[in-house]
Amino acid sequence: MTGHNPTDRSKLGSKRHILTDKNGITLSTFITSANTHDVTVATNTIDNIVIKIPSPSSKYKHKQNLCLDKAYHSLEVEQEIIKRGYTPHYVTEERKNYFIENILLEGG
Repeated sequence: MTGHNPTDRSKLGSKRHILTDKNGITLSTFITSANTHDVTVATNTIDNIVIKIPSPSSKYKHKQNLCLDKAYHSLEVEQEIIKRGYTPHYVTEERKNYFIENILLEGG
């Protein structure tokens, strides 16, 4: 629900939280109202992944890497991500700009 009140700062619409693999293939999508804070849905997005990774206690001893926008950065979310067998990495503006300038604009 969105509307005019002090808590949503008049944000109308929706927000898509999308988890992809390294090739950009969508693994999970979670849609919320625009006024929902990103941290509150981070674990829901991970839990709704369509392809499950091996559990950390299985024969695969390495953790999966998970790159996140800084909006998802919180101690609680980080602990939940680690508990689910992922190693969290947070993208800074500097790294994002490097990627855009050197990878996307130059073609690889």
